[in-house]
Parts: sequence; structure tokens; C-alpha cells
Amino acid sequence: MAISDREKLVLGVIIDYYLTFGDTIGSRTLVKKYNIELSSATIRNVMADLEDMGYIAKTHTSSGRIPTDKGYKFYLHELLKVEKISKEERKKIDMAYELRVSELEDILKKTSTLLSKLTSYAGIVVEPDIKREGIKKVELVHIDDYLIMAVIVMDNMAVRTKKISLEHGLSREEVAAVSKELNEKLKKGELKSYELEEFILEKDNPVLSNLENEVFQDIEGKFYMNNASSIFQNKSVEEARETLELFNKKKGMKEIFEILVKTREHDYGDVNVVFGDELNIKGLEDFSFVYSVYKMGESQGVIGVIGPRRMAYSKTMGLVKYVTKEVNKVIEEIEHKKER
Repeated sequence: MAISDREKLVLGVIIDYYLTFGDTIGSRTLVKKYNIELSSATIRNVMADLEDMGYIAKTHTSSGRIPTDKGYKFYLHELLKVEKISKEERKKIDMAYELRVSELEDILKKTSTLLSKLTSYAGIVVEPDIKREGIKKVELVHIDDYLIMAVIVMDNMAVRTKKISLEHGLSREEVAAVSKELNEKLKKGELKSYELEEFILEKDNPVLSNLENEVFQDIEGKFYMNNASSIFQNKSVEEARETLELFNKKKGMKEIFEILVKTREHDYGDVNVVFGDELNIKGLEDFSFVYSVYKMGESQGVIGVIGPRRMAYSKTMGLVKYVTKEVNKVIEEIEHKKER
């Protein structure tokens, strides 16, 4: 059933009021507060129609209505206008990225912290899965005969470091020879990280075996989350228990966002909203995910926030959009510097 302009107007006001004040709104208050040129009786009829269509529902405690999932989704896709961020907010974001850092990890940590401060929700950043990226260089640093530091630099700027303990000692010269062999392989064939495992297993070498066991496992993108405690405000211990268990498993949270990126179409620059109950994961039903996708090389990462269902979507989406744009800008600058 098509929804009329009048119904859109009333639905938008009901949801806007609920998101702002966390309460239902009656027909008289709606007319007075929003200066709608309709009678209270007409508003009540429109509310009844919206309820019949499943966009709003009555509460048990009052005669007012609150939005349903269907109402929320219609509001987000058809009625919501993303709010432009203020000059003060733009200044804070620009200042945060003014000192152009050279390491991807620093950028992503800074971004999750920045988003949490700007929105008061949990800021999240997912580094792209770099298994599909090329390895730029592998440096093996001889600390002593039984300890080596491995540094793997990916084409997308991600850097992984790992201390490797050896059962059988290797001299500085032997470690240098292994490092040279790896890097010659990289220069010839643009070795991918998933091919590194194959290459390592072909060699009967303790350093390469340790690389496979200790470094290769860490080559997946990292997950950053800041201000996670905000998620549990106004919740009882019992209500928060399942969610707390889930959020304590950072790998599980990272996988949720990776699945979102892989299973949904995303346009760069767009901001997406997913309700927790759409994910069919116990403990996330009352939450919303507002995020944008950014690109590094051939891989995709996620920038966004996790907050309550009753969230300031217009404001939050504007902030996520602007921060993502700034992150892309910094990444492009670093890529250009490395190319030169």
C-alpha cells in the first residue's frame, strides 16, 4: 500500500520526536509542537492508518505510538535528511587528521576514538582483511641467534611485526640470507599473503616455519573499538550479559562487520544503517550499526558506530560520512608518498 504525503509527514514527526525525547507523541502535542496544519482528529486518523500499515504501534503505557522496524526503515530510506556537521565539529575532525601520520594503525586508532567522542556512541573501525593484498617487503631483523623480529609490510600500508623465538640458533648471516630469498620472491612475482604460507611450507627452514606459525596468523586486519561502555548504559546486568560476552570477543564483532561488507552492496561515500535484529545474533537486538565502507588497495574496511536503536541518526550519519571522507583522504596521501 502506497503511503501518502500526509502520512509521510506525520510518520516523520512521530519518529523524530521519539528519537529526540524517547517518548510517544499524541495528536494535540504533534499539532502544537510542529505547527502542522491538520486537526487533531485528522492526525488521529492518519495515525490509525499508519498503525494498520505497520509503520507505528501503540505502547502499553500510553495512547501514543512508537515506530516499528518497518517505520524506522522507511524513515531512514525515504524521510531522513543527513545533517551537515557544524563548523566546530568539522574543525575538530580536521585538527585530528592535521598531523598526517604515516602508519595505517595510527589512523584507524585515532578514527575509532574520534567517532566515539563526537557521537558518544562506541566508535568502531575494521581494518581490511589484507590476505588478498600483495606483500611489499619482509624484513627479518637478527636480535640474537635465538630471537628474530619479523616485519611484514603490505602494499596497502599495513605493517605487521612479530618476535620469533628459535629452537635452533641462526647467525646474523643466515637470517639475512633467508630475508633475501623472501624478498627476491616478492620482487619477481608480487607474492600475495595467502601465497606466503605455500612458499613457507615448501622450505625446510626454522625461520620460515616460525613465520608461518606466528606471523601469518596475524595478517588479518585488526578491529578497533572505543567507548564500548556506552553500549551498556541504562541496562541491567541481566540485559547486558549476552551483549557483554559478544563484545568481549573482538574477533566475533569484527566478523559481523566483515560479513556485512561481503553480503551487501555498498557505494563508497554512502552511510549505511543496520538494526541489530537483522543480523539474527542474540544480544544485538536493541542496537543499531551506522557505518561507511572505505577502500585500501583491493580490500574494504569499515568505519562507524554502534549505539542504541533510538539514536540521533541524522547527526550520526553526517559525522560518519565526513570522518570516512577524511580517512580516505589521508590514506590516498600516504599512498602517493609511498609511490614517490
